[in-house]
Amino acid sequence: MNPYQVMGIIAGCTMVFAGVVTILTMQGVPLLLAFLGVYLLAVIVMIGMQRRAREFYDRNEHSAQRRYDRETVSRRVRINDQSETEVGVISQGHFSA
Repeated sequence: MNPYQVMGIIAGCTMVFAGVVTILTMQGVPLLLAFLGVYLLAVIVMIGMQRRAREFYDRNEHSAQRRYDRETVSRRVRINDQSETEVGVISQGHFSA
């Protein structure tokens, strides 16, 4: 993204935030309560968007990740089985010529 676009988005969000707080204050809501209410609402919305994005990402990558995990676990099991048999052979004193 262009830095000017980022600054424009930040300025726009700040103006919307100030506008909503101003409107709530004009309606009779105390300034601190209006400020905290709008701020907490924005935080809750952002957390919700992150959760939805994470669920969407997990859903798209889930099957490939599951296959990778199965292959990795089976590879680890094979490596562990071989190392255990080597340790067992050495401990029993059966050495190859």
